[in-house]
Amino acid sequence: MEYAYTAIDAVYVWTRGGYQVARDPDDYPLFIAVRAQDLEDWERFFDRFGIPTVLDRIPSTEIDGRLQVVVEPLERIRVETVDGRPVIPLSETVEFARGHYATFEPALEMLDRMYETVETGAKHRQDPA
Repeated sequence: MEYAYTAIDAVYVWTRGGYQVARDPDDYPLFIAVRAQDLEDWERFFDRFGIPTVLDRIPSTEIDGRLQVVVEPLERIRVETVDGRPVIPLSETVEFARGHYATFEPALEMLDRMYETVETGAKHRQDPA
């Protein structure tokens, strides 16, 4: 079944692991886009392992276990590959990160440096410690 990392996981993949956010060993959401026609199959697949699939992230206190798979059902998935991982296109990832600028400003700057086709204008500055 076709899938692609999306949302925060797309940022992680496109930065080649250089930017990771919202990762806690006790609360680990995984964000993937799947074809809408395959949604029930994905739910059955993850259910075999006791992993909840949700359309919107839910608090970790409302699930058993640490992992939840947040699925984004789409009619068609545009998939690119980075280091062997299926991921939404870079342009969609940048659009997502821009939509959550406060969280992803450092990632946008990284993407700006990593890819010639990306111009985010992000200029993250960390204050000296």
